Amino acid sequence: MGNKIIWVFGPSAAGKETFIKYIKNNKPAELLARLGWVNKNIIVCDESLDWVVQETNDGNKLLRKKLNKVIEEYSQNNINSIILIKGQDLDFNNNTLNIVKESLSNDEHEIIFLYVDFDILYQRYMTKKWWDETMTRDVCKDWAKKQINLLTRHQDRGFKIKALDSTSNEYLDTNFPPVL
Repeated sequence: MGNKIIWVFGPSAAGKETFIKYIKNNKPAELLARLGWVNKNIIVCDESLDWVVQETNDGNKLLRKKLNKVIEEYSQNNINSIILIKGQDLDFNNNTLNIVKESLSNDEHEIIFLYVDFDILYQRYMTKKWWDETMTRDVCKDWAKKQINLLTRHQDRGFKIKALDSTSNEYLDTNFPPVL
């Protein structure tokens, strides 16, 4: 049996890393059952958490280009596992999702989109160290819409997308694409 390669996407501050760590550390039975992950080995691609580009010259942009090889290695070293990857928009630019899907054709490839009401999301943006006054509500909303459009294209390429509301750790199902 193949693995499930699960990309976790959502706008910045939607709680991608929080979701991944919550699954890893708590193994919430009800959520795992809803996701179909009961009795599965859950593996976190730690590099996807560590190689997050937040500044122009932080070095992670180059490291992130190697992510496909890292994911391939996780898959080759595991059977019947869930491999969780924190996605970034840069992964679309690098074509990483498609490269991984082609190289690991026996695995299932899915995306979880974490949704947060935009008013809450914008409040979270303002607490981030990278936030500045140029990041108006409209700019940030356009940023989120761009990612949703990129994800929709991947849905058209055969990636199954499940949307979860990440406002609380219940992670209830919601619609994709969301209305912002």
